[in-house]
Parts: sequence; structure tokens; C-alpha cells
Amino acid sequence: FDVTPLLEEITGFFYGNPDYSDLPRKHKITVAACAHRCNAPEINCISLVGVLREGEPGFAVLVGGGLSSVPRLARDLGVWIRPDEALPVLRALLDAWKEDLRYRISRVKARLKFMVDDRGAAGMREEVERRLGYTLPDFVLPPLDEEPADHMGIEPEPRPATSSIGMPVHLGLVSGEQMIRIAELAEGVGGDVRVTRQQNFVLTGVPDAELEA
Repeated sequence: FDVTPLLEEITGFFYGNPDYSDLPRKHKITVAACAHRCNAPEINCISLVGVLREGEPGFAVLVGGGLSSVPRLARDLGVWIRPDEALPVLRALLDAWKEDLRYRISRVKARLKFMVDDRGAAGMREEVERRLGYTLPDFVLPPLDEEPADHMGIEPEPRPATSSIGMPVHLGLVSGEQMIRIAELAEGVGGDVRVTRQQNFVLTGVPDAELEA
């Protein structure tokens, strides 16, 4: 399902918000509903992983992932949240981190993953539910049974008669002229341009009748 409206809501709330100008030195939130989990939710500080629960769209919540010198895989909170609960849950997690000054003492440990190390997934869930004022439904994110897709080439989209075209970008380097041409392509088909984790482009919303062109 499409998470674009939710992404706009989340970024609109956090970007430039003075209440959240003192986040960890590095803090990564990823929100996606790609069935392949191509955004690597396991290595982000907070990951909202789009899932269907009894046919209803929502999210599993992973916390505490990261790489660097002390890599961690994010831990599953074991909950399922509706899209309208996403922003309150993100705020609860960030507020819990902000208000615990133990993670301000060392710049090296100014990351959410160290709080998750100390409290565990159960402790973080308890803190989130305390701040929300209610208990979230249990849900365990099922493992993937395939390698994440890179979205290169032509793939059908959920919208009927439309596809996406993934194109490799050598070393992630793009000239200004190439960017203008890609923008013109997107505008011409009424689509959009996405950037993958591997720094490649995906042109979305391409009518199938225009694929050959």
C-alpha cells in the first residue's frame, strides 16, 4: 500500500520542529510498505514496516538498528499499529530517548540503539504504550522468504496498467543534464522519481502503453 501521505505527515511534523532539534547525532527513521523490504529496516533506528493484518494495512515497529563500530539489528516491538498511530508512536519513542539524559553523556552512545540495548524490546514497548495510554495489539513480523528486490528493470505497479522502470546509476553519480532529462520523463508520463538504497533511480507511474517509448 502507498505510504506517501504518511511520509508527508511525518516529515511535515518533524522537519524544522524545535521540540525535536536535539535528536541523537545520527537518527534514521524509515517508513515503507515494500513487500521486499528493500529499505533495510533492520539497520535503522526506527522502522515502520508496512504489513497487512487480516487484510488491514498497518505497520510492524522495529527499533534500535544501526551499523558503525557497534552494529545492531533492530528489534521487533511485537506490535501492530494503524497508519494514524504512526506519528504518535514515533513521538513516544523519540520523547523517551530525549528525556533520558544518560544517553547524552557520551557522544559515542548518543544513539537510540543503546537505549534499546538497556531496556530491550519489551521495555521499549512498555514505554511507548505508557505514553500512548493504551495497549497495542500483538504482532510478530514474519521473516522474508526471499532476497530483497533491487527494483531494477520493469515491474508492474498496484495501479492498473502502470509500471515502474528501475535504472542503474553508475557509482550513484548523475549529471545535471541527466537529472533534467529524468525529470522531463517523469513529468511527461505524470509519474514520479524515487531513489533506491543502492542510489539507483526508479521512474514510477509509467503507463504500460508508454513503456516501449
